[in-house]
Amino acid sequence: YIAVNSRFKVNSKFRKSVEQNYRAGVESLDFTSPKTLGRINGWCADHTRGMIPRIIDQVNAQAVSYLMNAICFKGAWADKFDKEQTRLEPFRGYTRDIKRVNMMHRRGEYFYAEGEGFQAVRIPYGNGAFHMTVLLPAEGKAVSEMMATMDGEKFRRLQQGMEECDVDLKLPRFTTEAEQPLNEVISALGAPLIFTPQANFSQFASGSLFVSKMFQKAKIEVSEEGTKAAAVTAAIMVMSALPSDTRREVAFHADHPFAYIISERGTGSIFFMGQYTGE
Repeated sequence: YIAVNSRFKVNSKFRKSVEQNYRAGVESLDFTSPKTLGRINGWCADHTRGMIPRIIDQVNAQAVSYLMNAICFKGAWADKFDKEQTRLEPFRGYTRDIKRVNMMHRRGEYFYAEGEGFQAVRIPYGNGAFHMTVLLPAEGKAVSEMMATMDGEKFRRLQQGMEECDVDLKLPRFTTEAEQPLNEVISALGAPLIFTPQANFSQFASGSLFVSKMFQKAKIEVSEEGTKAAAVTAAIMVMSALPSDTRREVAFHADHPFAYIISERGTGSIFFMGQYTGE
């Protein structure tokens, strides 16, 4: 979705391209009107099923446009957790305080693996097309330390190397929300010029334009039923001025900080990833 300041005109070829190829809406709005804030946040709420009701707190009347992208995921576990088995149990965060969280519990067959300094379990959704992989570092090891050595290729090999085990699974019921600035991330990925007056957005509109701010808001809810997740990325553009018969029995108790990744089985595409620290 692209909200454009009515003072500026979008290149007609660009508008046609994004509408046809990406099914993106392009809308001209009065950035001085209080209604514009509600319109932009309303789009965000509608396209995340209400999980992220607000993406911005105010509209910059001098901005050229707000460009947004949303993704929403709602998946029911292939095998749901029994709410009767959920108990308040200790969770050891990064501080000395031991918190008590609603710990879900289920024993069943899951794909499982052990790496150097961590355990991993794959929890499928629905028909198995999507799944959540939970990565639990060994005691005394931080999530950041574990993930520092994890890349796309290692994650792919981890998935391929999992074996089906009889897993005693404990996972907290949790909700997390985060806002992540992306200027430095996108710059590191090879596009630093888009945040400078040297950027070339002539295909979008006339004038010297650049992206002043890019960020992402995300929310994820994990419960006995399954997972709901949503994320909205916004950019603000301004002017310059093999199986065994006997399955191994393992325990996977996520009672300290862990990472989670929601991905698609066929392509391995990652849709959401984050960490839970008990906060």
